Amino acid sequence: MRRKIMVGLALIIVLVFVAILFLPVLLDLNRYRDRYLPVLEQALHRPVEIQDVRLTLFPQLGVRMQGMTIGDDPAFSPQAFVTIPSVEVEIQWLPLLRRHIQVEHVRLQDPTVHIIRRHDGALNMATVGKDPALHSPEKAGSNPANALKPLFGVFAVERFSMTGGTLQYEDRAKEPFRSYHLEQLELVTDSVQLGQTASLHLKGMVMPNQLPLEMTGRFGPLQSTFDLPMIDLAGSIGRVEGTAQGQVMDGRLELDVQISDLSTDDMPLNIALDKPVFVKDLQAHLMASLISKESPKPFTGVRIDPLTVELQTGEATIHLSGQGTPGRLILSGEAPTLSSEDFPWVLSVQRPFSLEQIRFETVIQGPRVDLVFLKAQAFGGNLEAHGRWDGTPAVPLLSFQGTLTNFSVESMMQALRSSSHRLTGVGELHWIVARAAHSPSGPSKMTGPIRLMIRDGQLVGFDVMQGIEDALQLPDLLEESTGATKFSLIDTNVELEGKGLVIRQLNVEAPDFSMTGVGSLAFDESLNLQGNLAVSRTIGDRIIQRFPMAKVAWHQGRLVLPFTVMGTVQKPLLQLDTQSFGQQVKANVERRIEKVLQGDEQELQQLLQDGADVLKQLFGQ
Repeated sequence: MRRKIMVGLALIIVLVFVAILFLPVLLDLNRYRDRYLPVLEQALHRPVEIQDVRLTLFPQLGVRMQGMTIGDDPAFSPQAFVTIPSVEVEIQWLPLLRRHIQVEHVRLQDPTVHIIRRHDGALNMATVGKDPALHSPEKAGSNPANALKPLFGVFAVERFSMTGGTLQYEDRAKEPFRSYHLEQLELVTDSVQLGQTASLHLKGMVMPNQLPLEMTGRFGPLQSTFDLPMIDLAGSIGRVEGTAQGQVMDGRLELDVQISDLSTDDMPLNIALDKPVFVKDLQAHLMASLISKESPKPFTGVRIDPLTVELQTGEATIHLSGQGTPGRLILSGEAPTLSSEDFPWVLSVQRPFSLEQIRFETVIQGPRVDLVFLKAQAFGGNLEAHGRWDGTPAVPLLSFQGTLTNFSVESMMQALRSSSHRLTGVGELHWIVARAAHSPSGPSKMTGPIRLMIRDGQLVGFDVMQGIEDALQLPDLLEESTGATKFSLIDTNVELEGKGLVIRQLNVEAPDFSMTGVGSLAFDESLNLQGNLAVSRTIGDRIIQRFPMAKVAWHQGRLVLPFTVMGTVQKPLLQLDTQSFGQQVKANVERRIEKVLQGDEQELQQLLQDGADVLKQLFGQ
């Protein structure tokens, strides 16, 4: 009898064991799709598809799903939001005896997540768990986070791991659309359960820049309201390392990010720098409303306020502070001094120069950078400017306008170019220049109007009065040359064009002469200038004594001489148009003879006297 009982018990155990072995085959979870898929879809408010679901008993009790797909919000994309080829969920045996389900491990293999940012800034991930058909807060409920509470059964696990993941981010806020990828993602979290602090380890590759990404940290304790009282992360992208501490309370993320040291050599920039710029002590406070507790408003993005950082370029340090969003960041900066040798680009200058007491404000919006204002001391004067740089095609790439007042012209000229001539005086410069988009023939050059005024200076190395004497071929006409030209004002309006400067108007006021003219100055320093030169009465009388024919050029008490300046900036050649004197004499004589023929006796006597004087001066009798 006892033996029969033992055999019966053994048979029962065998049958139970066999039943357990065949349970995954006999219990087809695919037949229960109509029960669990609606629960997931209602929680996510997204369509969910699963190709195959199997129960597993060995080596661990659990569920294996193949071909899981979560659809996207139709307002964003008809494609899938999440695709997971394989999902494995392991469940502990012992808690089942207490009628409690404890998920030990969730494994995801090769998942792909597609995040889209729309033109209005909304993200497709922000509508997960929200019914798009409900538009009013009354219909949606007072707490949209309640819709996500059924997902706690998925996320409350001892360990969550992912291998081969891909995160795609598509920014459709502005055209052209931009896309970023995180590939080869590996994620491991432990103790993702209510009331516990979870650990995190993430690895991946930022594409297309191929920058390795790694992050470790802790977050929790996880609350039923999705609050995280503590977030502590440390990570790196490429060679850039940083930390972040913060929390999620009432659906609002606040995070303090610190990066102690990085270089532009460590970042994928489209701007070619000749020297690296170092970023020191970057600190940013990030805020984002992840889940709205009062209304179903979409995710509005991340806000940064405040942001502080120090930029080191060469020996100079620029202090930056700002606030805004990644799409529109406002930055203010100041620096005590910035030398031309500190610039990240090599400047084509002959001598180093410095900007001092620098203050500026910029607004960065994607590829567009607006310089709201720039104020500094330069060459002993005051610099004020504003402008814009825009990387968007089909619009000007760069526009820049400003003024530089009360500056030392000599200091500027010494810095910008070497010359055998030296120009001194107090300058005032106004400009409005721009560079258009690239053309098929290549990059375009700066164009626009420029006005330069110089007061109370001199041009050392070129004596205009000596040039007049040489042009008239009248040696010893004037006093001994000083080798310089003193002036009270130079006022010139020019147009910056592709080949150089077009001189629209030139006015020069000096003690012994005044000059007006137009012309051009090419980038190769070739000079072409023409106009009128009016000498003082004293100089005019001397010229007429030696060159009587020049008297016909007398106008309003001054002798006006047509001139041209050719050659180069280094070797200008002044020429006076003496041939025009003969034409003026002919016209003057014809006019006076006409008066004589009309019976003007006084004009006849004056004409004869002038003719006699001219003959005496010509023949020395």
